[in-house]
Amino acid sequence: MPDSLNGSPVVEYLLKEISFSTCDNKFFGELEKEMLIPNNLNIYGRISGATDLHDYRLCAEFPEDIVLAYLKHPLSNTIADNQRTLTYALEDLINYEDYWWLPLQGDTEFVLSLNLLPPFPQLNPVDLVMSCTPDIAIGVDTNVTTTIRIRAQEDIDNLFLTNTAPPAASRGVSMAIGEYSDDDIKEPRQSVTTPKKEFPFPKVSLKQGEAKEYRVKTRIVADAANMTALKCQQDILRTKLIVLSKSSPSGLPCAITVLNSRGDPIPVNKTQRSTILQAQAQVMHSPFSIHREKPSQPEKKLIAAPAV
Repeated sequence: MPDSLNGSPVVEYLLKEISFSTCDNKFFGELEKEMLIPNNLNIYGRISGATDLHDYRLCAEFPEDIVLAYLKHPLSNTIADNQRTLTYALEDLINYEDYWWLPLQGDTEFVLSLNLLPPFPQLNPVDLVMSCTPDIAIGVDTNVTTTIRIRAQEDIDNLFLTNTAPPAASRGVSMAIGEYSDDDIKEPRQSVTTPKKEFPFPKVSLKQGEAKEYRVKTRIVADAANMTALKCQQDILRTKLIVLSKSSPSGLPCAITVLNSRGDPIPVNKTQRSTILQAQAQVMHSPFSIHREKPSQPEKKLIAAPAV
């Protein structure tokens, strides 16, 4: 049986996705780029024109010093010329959980998921730094401004930023975004994005060394009568940044090759690299201000009288 309707199946697109997150959320008001670590690596692909994927294999090639954890054990794990190669049966990676491709003749998609372990490789294409002003918020109705700075370490084709205020911070405490530097809307919202969610999707790109800055004002409202516990450390903003850039099958974070039943590589039409960074901004907050009020009148001096 031929491999496809015309004898030549192809990988229509190949997406290499790396997810970063904070290694510890117990930081105080500021997030530095060193606190973001890569954890998940997902390889997505779509194959067209294949009527039989029996004996097809996917090979993922990494530098030897990268430490990996398998979610699905490979057929083989070999090391040669300072490179580690994982080999999988392509049929074992087919995404049977989704159904959209079932009616499509000869089309299907595959997924390979791995975990990266320390020591972590340098794979982040952007610097992400967040800071909060003030980092100690006091009062039953107060505001905190989170500044998000993004600097590209390489050319970025597309950028998508989402900032979300926790919908239910804790009992008696509510949060909402009041202002965002990338639009003029003043009504309270739970989420803001750059660019706006609309079709056709706007394009925000960065050149290497270029930086962008965004400011989000979060309003914290506390109702002391409904509070059952005093939680001083509050997550006030959840930030998710997605960046896309053109890549190649052999580019970072790993080289991907799909081999047919004869052991020949099949063509890859388009390759994208996706980086997802997720972080939380935190501040110390108390609805109660601990300070002594100044007396309205000067204190009267006591007159010392001798004991009788």
